[in-house]
Amino acid sequence: MIQLNVGVIGAGSRSRSHLPVLLKLRDRYKLRAVCDIDGAIAKSVAEEIGAKPYTDIEEMLIRERLDVCLISIQAEGHHIVAKALAERGVHILTETPIAITVACADQVIDAVRDHGVLIEVSENVPRWPHERLKQKIVAEGLLGELKGCYLSYVSGSYHGLAAMRSILRSEGASIVGEFPSGKSVLERAEISFVNNVKGIYEFNRDKGNYWEVVGVNGALMGEELLEGDRRFEIRIEEGEVGGKRGVIGAKIETQPEMRVRCNPDGYQADSYDEVAIADAWMSLYNAVVDGHPLTYGAENARRDVELLMAIRDAESRGGERVGLPLKAITEHERLIHEEFAKAYGMDPLESNLRQLRSKYVLPGSLRELMYYGRVLG
Repeated sequence: MIQLNVGVIGAGSRSRSHLPVLLKLRDRYKLRAVCDIDGAIAKSVAEEIGAKPYTDIEEMLIRERLDVCLISIQAEGHHIVAKALAERGVHILTETPIAITVACADQVIDAVRDHGVLIEVSENVPRWPHERLKQKIVAEGLLGELKGCYLSYVSGSYHGLAAMRSILRSEGASIVGEFPSGKSVLERAEISFVNNVKGIYEFNRDKGNYWEVVGVNGALMGEELLEGDRRFEIRIEEGEVGGKRGVIGAKIETQPEMRVRCNPDGYQADSYDEVAIADAWMSLYNAVVDGHPLTYGAENARRDVELLMAIRDAESRGGERVGLPLKAITEHERLIHEEFAKAYGMDPLESNLRQLRSKYVLPGSLRELMYYGRVLG
């Protein structure tokens, strides 16, 4: 079996979620290098996994013959590093979001196309076993004709939008939104989808990460399926994989029972999130080595960002309907670009070597624009 050489860019907590997966996939991937602007962290992580530490991406790419790199730095640096990797012929697995604005995402997509490399996006939520089961429940018509949906997401709204798009198998068509004045709900929008389903999106601190899909015959409410007065719980399923117990999928005890199996190639996963991370790495491997289509990919990740940018644009317009796809850079995206320039002294759309060497920390105002849609002050 072909083994691809991997470099890891960013050695923080999210990166550490990928490392156990890569070590379990050692027949396909070989961890060669870890790069972090903090030399002590780079050295510590590299020693743990038997790789070489670096503090400079350019140096790592010159010294190591890498096939693939993981981008796991703060989000505002994703597109800058991705473009640099593409220009050097390195395939990419990036953490979410693919970029902080649609314009930045488009630069990534153009770069990988122009240089003939692949980029997979580690969007985990639609890949979770229980989310795949929700997708199956809707696809097989258990809810009947869909009437509406509700989504609250407070830890990266693009994740929740990815989940909803995947369940509905549809894209946003138009949006009306607002920034409420209360302290619990920071933003709210009504989304009209192409399949005529209408839904409400919120950043709702009281509800947290929660979503519903309602049809004429039933509803998905969080991790439950409701059919009349009956409730069925969606459960993660465990089983033996390679002599060890691990997550193998999800099931629901309807009659007949429904389940999905999400164990890629006999991989032993310790959690449902590890299943999702493994799926992303397997997706990229199969695409690079065997030419298979990616299971999520840059275009899907771009649509998540575009839908969020459209929501923020609609909220700032206070009742004016915003249509999709977006035709131009929105005012919200301009604000993000301006805050990036204030923080790093350069336009995010004009890459240079200095940007590649920046320490991305997602400073206050930029973080609030990304997560809340506005600077709370």
